[in-house]
Amino acid sequence: MSLEQPIYPRGQIALDSGDLIDVTNVKIDTTDNSKQVHTIRQRGAGITQGSEETTITFDAVLSEYGEEADWLALVKKQQIKQLRIKVPGRTITANGKFNSVGYELPLDDAIKISISFIGHVTD
Repeated sequence: MSLEQPIYPRGQIALDSGDLIDVTNVKIDTTDNSKQVHTIRQRGAGITQGSEETTITFDAVLSEYGEEADWLALVKKQQIKQLRIKVPGRTITANGKFNSVGYELPLDDAIKISISFIGHVTD
């Protein structure tokens, strides 16, 4: 019996040309929005193709040095940006825009920022 234990590396997220440091959690959801088509005679008669969409959400904490990026300005400017999610053996690149930011100021913990990005994953 082997006593080896695999190492599970952590991923990284980058905005434009640099890695983000203050990010704590990242979630990527991609859907192709295809739908099941039903007819009067047959349930599940086929499928329609939809438009692909990706939503990337992540959380960050705020240190005494300030925000790593001006998240509120990124939402307001509506500029197209690029996020890169780095996981072992692969980099997922998404082009889109930041569409929401939320701030949480808890009594006994670090200031938390929740950020959402919509767009599409490039091939």
